[in-house]
Amino acid sequence: MFSSRLKYFLAVVPFLAMTSVPMHASTILSENFDELTPALGVTSAGAFTAIDGTNIDIVGGTAAQFGYLCTGPESGNCVDLGGTNGNDPVGNIDLTTSLTLAAGVYDLSFDLIGSQRGETTSTTVDFGTYSQTFVLTSGDITSGVVINQAVTVTGGSTQLEFIDNGTPDNIGALLDNVLITTATPEPSSLLLLGTGILGAAGLLRRRITA
Repeated sequence: MFSSRLKYFLAVVPFLAMTSVPMHASTILSENFDELTPALGVTSAGAFTAIDGTNIDIVGGTAAQFGYLCTGPESGNCVDLGGTNGNDPVGNIDLTTSLTLAAGVYDLSFDLIGSQRGETTSTTVDFGTYSQTFVLTSGDITSGVVINQAVTVTGGSTQLEFIDNGTPDNIGALLDNVLITTATPEPSSLLLLGTGILGAAGLLRRRITA
């Protein structure tokens, strides 16, 4: 009887662990702007809206649509935070509908690259407890690329903002591939979980043998 109980324990505990620990991230927000039509001086782009009287440019496709700007890790369409004939500051955008999130840790990813037009840009990104300003030279396609940045959110209504700190000269950093997901467990956490399960199984085996 004890042997069958042990087998049941070994079979059920890993299953319960898998159901209690998320193995794959769930997507909260994904925006790459590829579904949009390139246009200059717009006040909305996919999930985002320009605020404070500013505007942005959706670029992509042919040379006439400035598609060559979306280079490096970016492809298809991207957003020029410099806008066209905008106010100062230029290109402040946030989510049209703020996210309602439970308190916890989320992963933030985005591609922010230099202007590709000879001008250094400054862009501030705010999300939950995360606030970072990226100063990018014209050809910088790496320093503003953020992948799975763990961000603590206190819960409730939460905004994601990209703020162009530059002057209104129609040239800004280029944004693409914005992604927010639930945080995935680190390999070390999964290893600790597995070690705990094996330890519990060994303890039960010793008790049964005794």
